[in-house]
Amino acid sequence: MEKAMIIGLLEKYWQAETTIEEERTLAAWFKAQPPGSLDPDLEQYAALFAYFDGESRVTPGPGFESRILQAITPVRHFQGGLIAAAATVLTVVATLILTQPAKHPTAQPVAKTTQFTDTYSDPEQALAAVRHALLIASVHLNEGRKQITNK
Repeated sequence: MEKAMIIGLLEKYWQAETTIEEERTLAAWFKAQPPGSLDPDLEQYAALFAYFDGESRVTPGPGFESRILQAITPVRHFQGGLIAAAATVLTVVATLILTQPAKHPTAQPVAKTTQFTDTYSDPEQALAAVRHALLIASVHLNEGRKQITNK
């Protein structure tokens, strides 16, 4: 493989655009090069790919899984209790907040007595205005009912 192709693959690699197969090709090419035969521009990459190759072979020692499980088990019990305590505190706080009446320091006090004045001085005029308003409402309701039944 020529240097231009390797440099092209390296550029794609640094842009995170290489496929797994292209990365394997790069690693295999750097691994196959004899020490001291690489172009000085590519020497630094050979060390990087050699490091990746060495790290991929690292395996856990004997008893690793049991040590991890022993370390995790107390955390699981503690974590369950912690979640229960947090849920209890949240419930108590929510209950206290929701059961207290709202306090609005900027709200104006409501007047205890309200004075109502009649719009009409004649009761017959008031009755006629109410009948007129109810007639208008009835007409609109009947129009809406017709539209629904016609569909």
